[in-house]
Amino acid sequence: MSETPIITLKNGLRVANMSSPHPFNFTTGEELPACSNEVAEKYKLETVEELVPGIKGTTDIRLEWRLTPEVSELLRALNAREDIDIVLVPFPVMQALKEANWAIGKCRAIRVENRISKAIHSDRFCI
Repeated sequence: MSETPIITLKNGLRVANMSSPHPFNFTTGEELPACSNEVAEKYKLETVEELVPGIKGTTDIRLEWRLTPEVSELLRALNAREDIDIVLVPFPVMQALKEANWAIGKCRAIRVENRISKAIHSDRFCI
C-alpha cells in the first residue's frame, strides 16, 4: 500500500491520504504528503453528468459520483488495516459511500480550520 501516504499525528492518530494529489497541513504542524498524480487518477470516482439549461444560455450540470471497483477495493483494504485510524477521502467519496449505502468505516473528509492557510483540524473530521 505504498501509494497511500500515512503519518502519525501528535495526538496519536494514524492518518492515511486515500487519493489527494495535494498535501494536507494540520493545525498542529504535521504534513500528510500528497499522493502521486497517477494514484489520484487511478482512484477517482466515476462521474455522471446531467446537462440542464442554465441562466442566460449557460448550461448547468448536475453531478453524481459513483464508486469504481478500484476505489471500492482500495477503501476495503485501507479500512481493514489495523495501523490506520482515519482514511482521508475527498468529500465526493463520502457522498458516494452514503449513496451506495456503504458503511463509512474509517473514512473521513477534512475540516478546514483556516481558509487562508488551508490548515486542517487534527481532531475534527467530516462524515
